Amino acid sequence: MIEGVRAEASRARRRLILEAGLDCFLERGVGGTTVDYIRERCGASVGSFYHHFTSKVEVAAALYLETLDSYQRAFCEELRRHTTAQKGIEGTVRHHLRWVGQQPKLASYLSHCREPEVAAASEARAQELNGAFFADVLGWLQGNAELGEVTHLPAALYYALWMGPADEFTRLWLAGGQSRAHLADAEEVLPSAAWQALCGSPSGPPASANRRRRGRGRAD
Repeated sequence: MIEGVRAEASRARRRLILEAGLDCFLERGVGGTTVDYIRERCGASVGSFYHHFTSKVEVAAALYLETLDSYQRAFCEELRRHTTAQKGIEGTVRHHLRWVGQQPKLASYLSHCREPEVAAASEARAQELNGAFFADVLGWLQGNAELGEVTHLPAALYYALWMGPADEFTRLWLAGGQSRAHLADAEEVLPSAAWQALCGSPSGPPASANRRRRGRGRAD
């Protein structure tokens, strides 16, 4: 029981260091932050800080990777929660908009604060996370494309049409500090727009396939 209490206290101290690091990085950037700034922000002793992290860059990399992993897990859970392609696509766009509204500091950090030393420290794990995430989402899309629910497209176009507008909107929202009302407006428009961009043809193969066949017919 005592060991469990100690472990929980250690996790809580680690979380406080990460939260203090987040505030410092957003205010000063990683380059302008020192370990002392982070310690002063959360009240951690030198020993406590170095028990959990070796440097400010390790704090920044851990914060980036843990936020990325948490976001991607929640996105996939939202996607799988729905029983139709339309609900999955619309639901994940809403999820993204709401997550940014609820976690603006983490969203800003994920988007804007990956300085070169942090990128180098987190690159290998980030590639693993992104590879698994995009493979999972692409598999879902391709499965629904085979059913005719989603149009057949190259992988990069799926993302551009599905999450591109919401990503761009939230990037501007975070940069401008606009009101939550604007996020609510986006939630009324962007989910259905994403579905309209990706929904399959009501009958027959995708329009792009028809165009390719017509083009081959002319060439023959």
